[in-house]
Amino acid sequence: MLALLISIAPAISRAGDIGWPEAVGRLAGERSNAENCAAALKGYGDEQQISRGQLAYGEAKANFDAVIAGLITTLTEGGAPKSLPSLETDLEHGTTSLGKFCQTVSDLLPSASGRKDVVADIAKAAVEPLIKALSEGVAAIYNNYRKDQALTRETIKTQLEATKWPDFAEVRAAK
Repeated sequence: MLALLISIAPAISRAGDIGWPEAVGRLAGERSNAENCAAALKGYGDEQQISRGQLAYGEAKANFDAVIAGLITTLTEGGAPKSLPSLETDLEHGTTSLGKFCQTVSDLLPSASGRKDVVADIAKAAVEPLIKALSEGVAAIYNNYRKDQALTRETIKTQLEATKWPDFAEVRAAK
């Protein structure tokens, strides 16, 4: 997570330079963070904690799914089915929900688990800079797709599909 934060800081200062590969990469990073937290929860939580965590994961996933679907639709239809501010709101809610989910998971992990530091870093990440970096990525795809050729748009859509979070049931427990 520290590497993610270090990579985000320079990106924030050069928002105009972001391209779709970096934008998709940022969304993929959040997918990885979500999977790490869900795996830790499944590995160390009791039945009740896992059940509550599944709801929190689902809330964050729904927001990220809405962003990804909105971008894919924009790339497919060449129009703007969902406004950029609406996508950014979904992104903000998803990022905040993911942070809360990971904090909950971090709180229940034993210190000796070996995963506590990873999950704690995800949970402690500064939400505002992360939201800003992700928003810049979403805006880059949303605003620049008109410049891209059809093949590039298809590539972006395929890459976006790969950033979709798995269902909670599909995430394997950490060992």
